[in-house]
Amino acid sequence: MNRMLRTLWALLSSRALPPLVLGLFLLLYIGIAFFTDETLITLMAIVRRNPLLVALLALLPLNGGCRMVVEISRYLNRRRSIFGYSSPPSGELYHESVELSAPPSFAPLEERLRGEGYNTVKNGQQLAAWRGVTLLPARLLYLAGIFCLLAGILVSLTSRGVNRQEVVEGAPFPAPGGNGGLVRSISFQHGSGWILAKELELEVADPDGAGALHRFGVYPPARFRGAFVYPRYLGVALICRISAPDLPAGYEKSVVLPLYPPGREASTVLSGTPYKLTLTLTVPEDGSDPYTTGKMLFGFKLLKGKELVLTGTLPGGGAFRKDGYVVAIPDYRRMVMTDFVSDNGVLLIWWSAFLFTAALLLWLALHIFLPRREMLFLSRGGTIRAFSRAEGAAMNHAGVFHEALDLLETST
Repeated sequence: MNRMLRTLWALLSSRALPPLVLGLFLLLYIGIAFFTDETLITLMAIVRRNPLLVALLALLPLNGGCRMVVEISRYLNRRRSIFGYSSPPSGELYHESVELSAPPSFAPLEERLRGEGYNTVKNGQQLAAWRGVTLLPARLLYLAGIFCLLAGILVSLTSRGVNRQEVVEGAPFPAPGGNGGLVRSISFQHGSGWILAKELELEVADPDGAGALHRFGVYPPARFRGAFVYPRYLGVALICRISAPDLPAGYEKSVVLPLYPPGREASTVLSGTPYKLTLTLTVPEDGSDPYTTGKMLFGFKLLKGKELVLTGTLPGGGAFRKDGYVVAIPDYRRMVMTDFVSDNGVLLIWWSAFLFTAALLLWLALHIFLPRREMLFLSRGGTIRAFSRAEGAAMNHAGVFHEALDLLETST
């Protein structure tokens, strides 16, 4: 039983596990690519529905957690060996090990190592020397980042939910759970940042009447009631009125159309009538963006079946009359089609970015300015076993270590 547990632990904590799992998913990806162009989407859908593949993917963050335990265990074992609290260390704890015949006296060596700036501790027939700060915190931050990244991908893949809604200026905000407040304004302006040329902002009044405002932009995505708010594309919510010689009572319809950018056409069928209305947003003569200014001029085509019966332009809030036909847009408002995404995995992925950054900065600082270097000398039965390990300035440390070995050999 213990042997089986040790084997399982060796597998879960192995550095070879992530490449093996990722290789299997790569093979699956290549296989799917022969049958569909939407390879990644298909792969995600297959994994989401297959418990075996989900369990296989879960091995990746589990491996990151196990490797953190291994790193801590190795550090503690080295620390115990330095102070003589454990049996002689195994070779895997150190980068180099040498056995030589030498007397058990470490006095000249201890003095020499202190002169090189090493801290030393002598415990019976053992001498340990070290300097600098261990990179363990940086490695743990890195492994924690790996764990958060892979766990975030796993959580996103298995529990992500998307609810697409129309956010209309002046209308209730369609937040999860309802009663999300009122959409006070939608603005679309030239951006001042480095990433986006234009900035979109949804300003929503707090539903409790306290006067607080929530602002949602494109980047970074904001969170509201446990869901991320992702604006997807722009459009116009409008009311169109149609009257015709064979439709004297007229017809009115509220519709939301994806009319942005200007020049893009969108159609709506006037149910119960033979007519279809096609609208497009026209660029004003001054070249301004109608979505930015809020002043919109619409081009339209009115079709009866497949026959074009009327075409023209009209401003929002106006009407077009000709040959007994009337096309009017009495009301229009800016609209943003928005995804409300319930995805807690995103938070873990963001945390991984912070952890990777912290790990890199800490690693650079310690590696350059305070590299950890360790030596351990054990005297047993007329021989000395020497161990060496360096996390930075390895060449300098190797020189000191080999000089120490030479000093021990010449003392015989």
